[in-house]
Amino acid sequence: MAGQDDDSIKIALLAHDLRTPLAAMRLTAELMGNRPLDDTQTEHLSILIRSIDALTQLTGDLIPSTGSGTGSASIRVADVVSDVAELFRIAAEQKGLSFQLSLEEPVKQIVTRHSGALRRVLTTLLDNAVKYTPKGGIAVRVHLLPAEGTAEHEMLSLCVEDSGPGIDSEEQARLFRPFVRGRHGRETGPGTGLGLWGTQQLLQGLGGQLQLTRGEAGGSRFEVRIPAEGGTAGAGDRDGKVDISSSSATVRGQAPTASGLSAHVLIVDDNDTNCRLLEALLESFGISSEIARSGEQAIGLVGKSTFDAVLLDLHMPGMSGVETAEELRHLRPEFELPLIAVTAALESADDDRLQQAGFQETLTKPLSPLALYEAMVRALGSKPGPQEK
Repeated sequence: MAGQDDDSIKIALLAHDLRTPLAAMRLTAELMGNRPLDDTQTEHLSILIRSIDALTQLTGDLIPSTGSGTGSASIRVADVVSDVAELFRIAAEQKGLSFQLSLEEPVKQIVTRHSGALRRVLTTLLDNAVKYTPKGGIAVRVHLLPAEGTAEHEMLSLCVEDSGPGIDSEEQARLFRPFVRGRHGRETGPGTGLGLWGTQQLLQGLGGQLQLTRGEAGGSRFEVRIPAEGGTAGAGDRDGKVDISSSSATVRGQAPTASGLSAHVLIVDDNDTNCRLLEALLESFGISSEIARSGEQAIGLVGKSTFDAVLLDLHMPGMSGVETAEELRHLRPEFELPLIAVTAALESADDDRLQQAGFQETLTKPLSPLALYEAMVRALGSKPGPQEK
């Protein structure tokens, strides 16, 4: 049992550490999006950002939550499917394969609280389809099945069909075991044999199932069936349009370029890449900045210079972000120096503790440029004018 616990901790720590380079990658991509791009570059950048977001979500799934949150937010199933499909559409077309996505109209309003698991399932199935299909095409179809018998919910059916060599019945019986690969897979290239087994494990947790049959084009047809959760997409979701054509691709979360902000901000982070990216992002808002590599250095700079706000990483060696914030409050009142926490481990942050330390709000890595911009607007707006001090 102790060995299993140690392995779980190591995996969680690895997932946590991966958030820093992922945050740097996303911020870099967002900064690229602030420059003029042609349609193809915009599409590719959008795919890159969505891929980074998917990786960030996967790493989050590996870290046990210690907070009191209410669980994952509801996300439209069609958005998850179209995002993943877009990634593999590019890979399929590079191999000369056709790629089709079909979403029935009722599916477009179904939401899920398990977007991470659904994304992983679809990614595995599409990765296999593209990898093992030499010619022809791939089709993804999503539709609703009526509730049967005593079932409370309709079932969501998600099919991935390819025109590859197919899988014979003898192999099908063994294919869902861990570390087992089909003959064609072994001949094609290296692999772990864990994809389909892991997919089946995920679906069991969702009350779903995975079926493998012969496809209409002679290849393989994998069908995922999961209960369709109640509720529809809310006002905070996308506008309901599901389109994976290149003309519809956009870079989401792009920061405003004509901000009109004017301020001087202190960035406190021991990671050089994070500091430089934040510096560049603030500069795009019209905000100048200085960098402190530790809490002690930040205290020294605030003691002799004037700043309009502080972006403070919570997890630093030596003096932590919370300890640094408490010291900064002794030097400058909270209303005079707004403090904004920045963390890659929101699940371990104690909201009450952060508020007591003087933080106005918390931003999560990888940072959304738009979220950072809005936080800066709020922080600067909360500072009193010269006659109010």
